[in-house]
Amino acid sequence: MSLELVEPGHFKLSGIINFETAPVIELQGRKLLESTSEDRWEISLRGVSQADSSALSVCLSWVRLAREHNKSICFSSMPVKLKALAQVCGIQGLINSVSCLAE
Repeated sequence: MSLELVEPGHFKLSGIINFETAPVIELQGRKLLESTSEDRWEISLRGVSQADSSALSVCLSWVRLAREHNKSICFSSMPVKLKALAQVCGIQGLINSVSCLAE
């Protein structure tokens, strides 16, 4: 699993995000995001092959990070199962509010 810079302001999250890997990817992502100077972070989840509710926690952590740094953030290509988990957890509205408009 990894978060990589694709181009300025655009990132790609890939791999398996679960309770075991989430702390590592959250910290890796935090360091990468904080190292960029762009005002907007767009994170594609297209490369996520498997995810559980801890992936939502990672996304929410990065949303808080963006707000702390006065950046905007959005997620694209969120897997259907992750969207369903957000609905079950009662945070679908929040996840929808940070979904990229171009989807």
